[in-house]
Amino acid sequence: MTSRKILSVAICVIVSLVMLAIGTRYPHPHWMFATLHSLQLHAAVACSLSMLFALALHRNIVSLLLLAGSLALAGHAVIMGREYTGMAMENDANAPSFSLLSFNILKENEENGEAIARMIANSGADVVNIMEAEPLEAHLSLLGSSYPYHIGCGVLTAGCDQLMLSKTPLERGTIRSLSTLFSDRFILAETEIRGHKVNIAGIHTTKPYFDEFQTVELVQATLAMEKMQGPLVLSGDFNASSLAPNIRSFFTWTGLRTASYEPPTWPVSLGKFGLPIDHVYVRAPLKIRSISTLPSAYGSNHAGLMADLVISNQ
Repeated sequence: MTSRKILSVAICVIVSLVMLAIGTRYPHPHWMFATLHSLQLHAAVACSLSMLFALALHRNIVSLLLLAGSLALAGHAVIMGREYTGMAMENDANAPSFSLLSFNILKENEENGEAIARMIANSGADVVNIMEAEPLEAHLSLLGSSYPYHIGCGVLTAGCDQLMLSKTPLERGTIRSLSTLFSDRFILAETEIRGHKVNIAGIHTTKPYFDEFQTVELVQATLAMEKMQGPLVLSGDFNASSLAPNIRSFFTWTGLRTASYEPPTWPVSLGKFGLPIDHVYVRAPLKIRSISTLPSAYGSNHAGLMADLVISNQ
């Protein structure tokens, strides 16, 4: 067997194992492969490119079949990314709108705390959800000039991890723990924006490879949001893409919808090749007009998101 054939066979073996791990999502998704499920598009593209290289080394039917399978997984990832969308349409052009900023600023990011606080204060966002908010604790008075209402960092909790800021009063606010791993990482409140009552929620879920904890947290969040009537927006760091099986189940349970294109947010060093694990999800009659990353990550390993949302009457 030539060295080219040996290398081709080795690539085929590796790609087949990756595809098998991704494929577990279809009969019975398991948390052990949750990261690969979130990375389905990235992994399938990488497998496709690997198989093209393997075919260049040695042509055989197995390589062709693995290439076809990789392309099928990539294609299905694209299709799944467009299934649960809630984008504003042309007839929503005159609907009232508001903006939301969502950002995991990284708890060790103390040196950039003031810069982040100034950015938030000048952002113009109506509502802000911050994860790992400790660097902002010393700058709450600065934020208070633009956002006189907040939950977290001393309000309803002694800690400063999850933080919600608002230009308008936050009513019926609660902050709760969704699992035993992390405390106070889910905030619920309602406020009035442009004359409409809107439910606002901020979340930071556990990483998906910590057993079944993330799915448990999503179930708990679903039960909490069932009690909230009317338009709802949920944003935060989910540590998973919208392709993950449990996130897709979450859409079904809650009626939440996402953008037709979610910008990559992590890790920021990969830019457009990163993974969208920070999300803004909406429930009708809310729709998403646009969503984009902030110009700077301000020292965080996540990119922040700014979303323009509309309260549709359609």
